[in-house]
Amino acid sequence: MSLVVKLEDDLGERSDWIMVHGVIPARDEKDFPCLRCIDLYGKTVFNHLQMEIFLEEWERIRERAHDESQVDAWQKVKDMGLACQGDRDLYLKFLGN
Repeated sequence: MSLVVKLEDDLGERSDWIMVHGVIPARDEKDFPCLRCIDLYGKTVFNHLQMEIFLEEWERIRERAHDESQVDAWQKVKDMGLACQGDRDLYLKFLGN
């Protein structure tokens, strides 16, 4: 399942995005209380207050990125998460199909 991940401000004026696939934990993976709640068919939004746990879990799924495109996407989402963590006006959004 592919998802679009965006880093945006409230007005959508700052926008960066990437597509990710094959790394998001399944809903039944209880070891990922934050990431397993990403809606594969809807929209999930994280703010700066949630980034600490998000980034901890994101690090733990790094080995799920097998090919070059997955590794690049994983790194881009990590970078967007770090930017979000440092700016209370940014949101990390996951958009499912």
